[in-house]
Amino acid sequence: MELKRIDNLWNFCRVKTNLPCTKTVDKVVRYSFVKAGITLIHEFKPNLLQTSKLTLIEKGYLDKAKKNIYGAIKKQFGVKTPHLNGSSAIFFPEEILALKKNHNLIVEQDKNGKFCITLSPFVPKNIYDIFNTINLISIHLWKTIYFSELTKN
Repeated sequence: MELKRIDNLWNFCRVKTNLPCTKTVDKVVRYSFVKAGITLIHEFKPNLLQTSKLTLIEKGYLDKAKKNIYGAIKKQFGVKTPHLNGSSAIFFPEEILALKKNHNLIVEQDKNGKFCITLSPFVPKNIYDIFNTINLISIHLWKTIYFSELTKN
């Protein structure tokens, strides 16, 4: 039931925004979109939705050349949390901190100033959970609206 609902939400995003969506199904289900040099990835294990994560990666981000890491991770029973040697200094727009109320928030910046944001667990209940979360990040970091609210005729 949950899997079908999540699949319908991402298909609705694809149809409404006319963005190409890549869906891969293996041990992990993965949806990915690319727009304006920003890659959006939502991946989860079908049998354990609490391990799902949403990642926004800027084009050209170097995973091996991390300069700054900020992590706000809540402990959850039965789910391993990654250990971060991050700073507590905020090097990104403070509006994004509102997301740590509902999600684990990891913000990484490489030496070139490119960002990678990871939210987990990300289990959207409706289309506005997806749109509001992703647009909040993309507006404040990259000054672009990832999913527009325009309706197609």
